Amino acid sequence: MTTRTHLLPVAAVLGLIGGSLGVIAGVVQATAGAHIPEWTGHKADPLALGIVTALFSGLSVFSAARLRATRSPSPACRVAVSVGMLVSGGLCFSTVGALWYLPGTLLLGATALVLTSGYGRETRQVVADNWLRGLLSALGGFELLMAVSVGEPAIVAVGVLGGLTLLVAPWTPGVGLPVILLLIGTLPFAALTWWGLVSPLLAVLALVLGLVILGRPGRHLSPKTLTT
Repeated sequence: MTTRTHLLPVAAVLGLIGGSLGVIAGVVQATAGAHIPEWTGHKADPLALGIVTALFSGLSVFSAARLRATRSPSPACRVAVSVGMLVSGGLCFSTVGALWYLPGTLLLGATALVLTSGYGRETRQVVADNWLRGLLSALGGFELLMAVSVGEPAIVAVGVLGGLTLLVAPWTPGVGLPVILLLIGTLPFAALTWWGLVSPLLAVLALVLGLVILGRPGRHLSPKTLTT
């Protein structure tokens, strides 16, 4: 089996640099985004988007740090680390404008290096086993981004809670708790933003995906995969 493990330290360094720059970009957006809109994307709510960017970037830093600390990461660990960097690397292009060009490029590059570092067949199997879960988590990320753009504090709080809940729901073991998390992550925000089209459609899609996932239980990633 051919592996290119020499790529993993490079990916870890790129991820750490990209995630750290992302945290800085989030802080800049939160504190000065309204004063430099040409750099931060002319966002209506720079404070909330800056906080979200910093949180997602923190996830990337954690993922890259785990990659650096794990001597011989398994295929599942590599996929989990890649997801951690890919989520912020992709989503935050919509949160801080031009400030994300460099961090985002570094994080996406780090993700590509991890996924091409070897164990191709095993990595593809992990992805095949978990792509629906990843898609549901991505919908949680989109709900979070939608929430912070609403403006009304109560709806923002409900949407942020719902988005975070959807992010973790598909990786939660069992049946009862994932169902509860799925309902919390979809229904309240959709009900509060019923006049729009996107959030109700997102809720319906997330519920359908959640039911499909619960109907085909099997091997899936968990937080433990970041340490093995």
